[in-house]
Amino acid sequence: VTKQYLYGAQVLGALDMEIKDGEIIAVLGDERSGKTTFIKVVSAVEDCDGEILLDGKPMTQKTDDTIVVFDDLALFAGKTFKYNLAFPLAIRGYDKQEIESRVTTAAERLGIVACLNDKVRKASLIDKKRLAIARLLIRDAKAVFVDDITQGLSAEESKIILGELQPILVDFARKGASVVYSTASREEAMSIADRIVVLHYGEVKQIGTCDEIYAHPENVWAGEAVDEFFAFEEATLERVDGKLKLVFGDCVLDAGRFDGKLISDYDGKAVYVGWHGEDYAENGEREEQVEYAFRQSDKVVNVTASGKKVVGKQKLDKVCTLPNVEKVFLFDKENENSIEK
Repeated sequence: VTKQYLYGAQVLGALDMEIKDGEIIAVLGDERSGKTTFIKVVSAVEDCDGEILLDGKPMTQKTDDTIVVFDDLALFAGKTFKYNLAFPLAIRGYDKQEIESRVTTAAERLGIVACLNDKVRKASLIDKKRLAIARLLIRDAKAVFVDDITQGLSAEESKIILGELQPILVDFARKGASVVYSTASREEAMSIADRIVVLHYGEVKQIGTCDEIYAHPENVWAGEAVDEFFAFEEATLERVDGKLKLVFGDCVLDAGRFDGKLISDYDGKAVYVGWHGEDYAENGEREEQVEYAFRQSDKVVNVTASGKKVVGKQKLDKVCTLPNVEKVFLFDKENENSIEK
């Protein structure tokens, strides 16, 4: 499918994917990546060019088989928490006793029973998020969509909300529902999803598990999406005495492992060389002084004056800022896509 506005701007590029029953997909991208458009198109809230199928049947508009938590939460600000939870059931003809039971159960799970008679506009943002999540619990669905639920929250609040939401999404998946969760946080995506869709300016850059994308990024954007320490730098592929080399200014690295394994002839051309933060060479021709270091889990991140982040097991005074050539990825300099076969 694609999505294009009337004035011609394409906001979602060609998308062709299957979300399996019981699978949790994370759509990962920054605030301009098109995550909300992705959610609205795939949930059939907005129309598109192409076809959305649910259980093999075309879905031209949002149905009762889907539940969507929008990024703006779509709450009735002037109404009570209880009204907001009851409304989707009331318009579907549920009786009062059933509505009361479902509302109470959902409110208890999200810890908002004390807020049921409060107006939404007076609530804190985190409680508004809880109310939006509670709406997921009031009825069953075959597909569940949650759009950037932690947006606007502090790091601590985001952690709390994700901890409350994740078991709910897992429960849906266990019952066979397809779950789509959008976020700007790689940590959220990696912790919650079976597969990740890397999205950038409406274009799907890569779809895969976190491990698959980490091991084989199809472009620079995908590498950066799953690794905050992913580095890339321009170099030139050159033949020296018949052997393929990567030339970083005055530094030359053997690139023989790429000989015959590129999608076309890049001899003499500038490329981007990418690598993970733990894949710097232990020693080499180019070294930089470490400005400061910080610990992340069991790793030490040594940061140079130029901003390079070299990940290792100990704090060092100097680090090599050339990559281990056995661990690098090569990308086209113009479109930033992988050039490896």
